[in-house]
Amino acid sequence: MKSEMTRRHALAMAGGTVASLYVPSALAAEPTLVRVSIIPLFSIAPHYVAERDGHFAAENIKVTTQPVSTGALGIPGLISGSFDILYTNTSSVITAIERGIDLRIILESTRVADHPPDGVALFRRKGDAINTGKDLEGKATAVNARFSFQSLALSRWAKKTGGDPSKIQFREIPFASMLDALKSKQVDAAYLLDPYKMAAMEDPAVELCAWPSSSAMAGVSTSIWVVSGKFADEKPEIVRGYVKAFLRGSKWVNDNFGKPPYLELVASFTKMDPAKLAQMATEPQVMEMSAEPINMVADAMLEFGMLKSKIDVTPKIFR
Repeated sequence: MKSEMTRRHALAMAGGTVASLYVPSALAAEPTLVRVSIIPLFSIAPHYVAERDGHFAAENIKVTTQPVSTGALGIPGLISGSFDILYTNTSSVITAIERGIDLRIILESTRVADHPPDGVALFRRKGDAINTGKDLEGKATAVNARFSFQSLALSRWAKKTGGDPSKIQFREIPFASMLDALKSKQVDAAYLLDPYKMAAMEDPAVELCAWPSSSAMAGVSTSIWVVSGKFADEKPEIVRGYVKAFLRGSKWVNDNFGKPPYLELVASFTKMDPAKLAQMATEPQVMEMSAEPINMVADAMLEFGMLKSKIDVTPKIFR
């Protein structure tokens, strides 16, 4: 009898031990919520793939996305804690770093193509004699923002082709309004980004003038993903998990680049016709981040007075 009780006690204890090792899924660690600010462009496709294919979930991350009109507007929200990760243009991040804002660069997006065509082009009215930077002197030229990569690339191209960028009359006009502004003679030239560039290509009233980005800024990093220094220091494993999942999504993007599955995905968040997207000049996702393409932007910013001193972003790259 005593032996039987001992066996029962041992079995009960063993069962309790096994049970204590089993954690029901309902009691597992809740996913960490990560709030991501995006601009709905083709270059954020890896984020959507990572969400769709469960790569974020595999890292125990749940993401929410919040669109903004320009990446520069997202930096104050990042610093205030309104969101955790920001997709933005490279020049805005460099400007913020110079001003002492603690940001960490976690991913590159795409880089400028090393030859035309690329995603941005300069247009003139049909028949107008604007072919070089020299021709742009004294001319009103539409850019989306005065101190942006767009105006920087245009300045570099103007100088390279014999012009003085300080003599160009930069006019800040939203991309969606640029073509009408050019046709109605509010400006003499317009630097258009896809898909508005595609519309200009099909408009008989205007014509292509030049490819300033790939002609003067080939290989530079145009947009990047950043977090605040506080978030990077307090939650480094979450940042690494996001990066790991994003790069899995990037591999899918690069494997399917330009193919129907990729075009359908991009159409789902840009709300554009896949047939139109297929005509756009885009570059693959960067898989290995480097400081050099970002520092090239900083050097150009210094050259054209957008920075007061030389900036090296190497210490700001999250590892």
